[in-house]
Amino acid sequence: MAGVGFELKKVFRENGGLLNSLRGFSLTAVITEGPMILTMVMLWGNRMLLKMNHGTFRQEEIYLFSITYVMIFSLILSNSVLMFVDRFISDCIYQKKIDSILPSFFGIILVLNLIGVPVSLLYLSTIPMSVVWKAAVLTCFSTMLIIWVQMAYLSAIHQYSYELLGFFAGSIVSLGGSLILVRLGVDGLLSVTCGTACGFLVMLCMFMTELIAFFPLENFDILCFLPSLDHYRILIVIGILMALGLYGHNFVFWLSEYADHVFQTGVFCTRYDVPTFFATLTIIPLLVRFVVSLETSFSVKNKAYFYTILAGGRFDDIMAAKKDLINTLYRELVRTMESQLVFTLLAVIFLGNVLSSSGLDEAMLGIFRTLCFGYCIYGMVKSMTIILLYFDDRKGACVAAALFTGTTITFSLVTLFLPVSTWGVGFLTGNAIAFVWLMIRIRYMMEHLEYKVFCQQPLFVDDHIGTFEKLKKRIDRKEEEYRSRRKTHEKR
Repeated sequence: MAGVGFELKKVFRENGGLLNSLRGFSLTAVITEGPMILTMVMLWGNRMLLKMNHGTFRQEEIYLFSITYVMIFSLILSNSVLMFVDRFISDCIYQKKIDSILPSFFGIILVLNLIGVPVSLLYLSTIPMSVVWKAAVLTCFSTMLIIWVQMAYLSAIHQYSYELLGFFAGSIVSLGGSLILVRLGVDGLLSVTCGTACGFLVMLCMFMTELIAFFPLENFDILCFLPSLDHYRILIVIGILMALGLYGHNFVFWLSEYADHVFQTGVFCTRYDVPTFFATLTIIPLLVRFVVSLETSFSVKNKAYFYTILAGGRFDDIMAAKKDLINTLYRELVRTMESQLVFTLLAVIFLGNVLSSSGLDEAMLGIFRTLCFGYCIYGMVKSMTIILLYFDDRKGACVAAALFTGTTITFSLVTLFLPVSTWGVGFLTGNAIAFVWLMIRIRYMMEHLEYKVFCQQPLFVDDHIGTFEKLKKRIDRKEEEYRSRRKTHEKR
């Protein structure tokens, strides 16, 4: 959703002033965080509906477990391609190959489902529930895989408000569908699970309608993205590592002796997951400010710097543009960190007291406070990784993602052998290490920006045919042979 910053420039620059700034920040918060909030409302509403219709605690637990697994693992799998998708769409727009964008969408979701659905079926076979319930959960998972990718394509055409509308409509349909099924006498757990699946399907259909209306479908080469994988496969690695790092610390506790079991193969850790959920919400201000302040200000200076180069500016002009770019980058990073630290401190002080009256014990409150600082730094790690990708430093971003994932999981494993009060320190420490490395890397990139721009580009075109391009040509050849045989058969 970060690309929304480019559209918000108009809002912030129309009239200026405090009220216009508040309008811009509010609009950003609604557009970027609205879908998440609506999804939370949908899940909370279905849970309340289940409770009001005499659903047992066991049923509530199963519902939350199933939807949590759907959201987390669909995000991890889809996140493996989202950075690549952003780059591929950008290249298609730049190269005026718009007719390749929609076919690539169908190809990517086909690949994701070919990987995800069999694994899901294998896992669901270990769950002692009805076939209908399993089908509803599988539908939720497959649909969410597609929705995550759809959001990336919708962002490319700046349809942020339509995304919000889709999540709103899906939430209404989900709650309404669950209520209707309950009134028809269907089991409460099955009703809310099927209602959730219906809500996700409505979102998918609305997003698909917009994509088909915008992007042409003249050619249907759904594997047209394969050759690009030879150049950008490292983006797949970065996406997987960032997603695993975000949830890896939770997985550590899920697989420990402290885990709670919904089923034999269905685990979570209430003592760690609940503080994690509330701590995650505290970085919403950072995400909003990053979108508004960092991208709108930084992207302008970034564009001005490269325009100066491409327009044949003098060396002094280029260096002045570079200095302006660096000052803006550092200033916005500092401001983003400062504002989030203030909010984190307020959350630790005041929200902690509120949560204590909501059932969290002292140990869980301690974990929450530690994780608040961990997620504060995580927000900066994610933002700074995106900054590296702005300068096409894919190797640097990959090292940062690997460092983030490896250290958070490793230190979280260490805390398993320490008192409960240390839980969350692993995530905090891992993020801190990645944050320091990113600061060093960004400073290095800024100091050697001229080398990166002028000297690190290839002098000659590389005619080497990569693995995925060979695969694509082989598939095209087989398809051509099939068509030829079919034509011959029809003539006979």
